[in-house]
Order: sequence, then structure tokens, then C-alpha cells
Amino acid sequence: MTNTTALPVAAEPAAEDEDQDQQHAVNDLIAAAGGAGRKAAGWVRELAARQTRPGHRTVLERAADAVEQAAGREIVPGGEGLLDEELAYDPGAGVVTGSVLADGLPELSTGERIALITVCALAAALPRTVLNDLTRELPVITATMDAATETGRSAGPR
Repeated sequence: MTNTTALPVAAEPAAEDEDQDQQHAVNDLIAAAGGAGRKAAGWVRELAARQTRPGHRTVLERAADAVEQAAGREIVPGGEGLLDEELAYDPGAGVVTGSVLADGLPELSTGERIALITVCALAAALPRTVLNDLTRELPVITATMDAATETGRSAGPR
């Protein structure tokens, strides 16, 4: 009786090297997104610190935390592509209108509002990149987040 069980074939070194290169490229993209998220979150925290109304400050601080987390640990290759449920509403449109429990609107210029909502929308989109082509989408979102952060900073008070 002959044994017909096939033995596993070792991957060719070139294929292993290519897989490692691809993994390094993905890791670099995720690291760049994390850096952009930390930078954007820092700017949003600066906006929060300027607020005289505690409710508005809290909304912006929570948005900053959500941006930072969305650009970091929420980008999980092989994951579901969703923001953690506890973060899902923090980077929403309410960041520009602030807390319903505080009078008036957050103290932000129009340019800051535009940049802030852009940063938050991009943060909400970051986890979904793992469902599509992360290597195509993540660099664009990361670069746009960096640009929105710089635009927002330059739109602030002098």
C-alpha cells in the first residue's frame, strides 16, 4: 500500500520575502495613519482647551480620543472595519455644534469647523480601509487628515 498523503510544500524564499515586504509596507502605512491621527487628535485637544464651556470642551476631548483611537488600534487587518461602538458617535457632526447642554456653539472659526469635521469624517472612515484595498486607501486618507489638520491650525486665532 502506498502513501498518497501529500507533504506540505515549503514556500519558496522569494514568495516569503514578497509576503514580508508586503507586511512591512502595510505596517508602515498603519504607523503613518497612527501618526496622522495623533497629530490630528493633538490639534483637536488644543481646540478643546480653548473652550470656555465645559460641555463643549468635553465633546471635543472625546472627539480627539476617538480620532486617535480610530487612526491607531481600530485599523485591524482582517478586522470588521468598524469603529468600536463606544467611539462611533464621538467623531460625528456634533463636534462642530458642541454639547446640547452648553449655551451657544464651540468657539471655533469657520475654517476650524471645516477642518474639524473633515478630520472626524476621515477618522470614522479609517477602520473600513481594511475591508477594501488598504494600500490604496490608507495613504490618501492619511495625507488628507494631515492636510486638514494643518489647514485647521492655520485657520485658528493668531
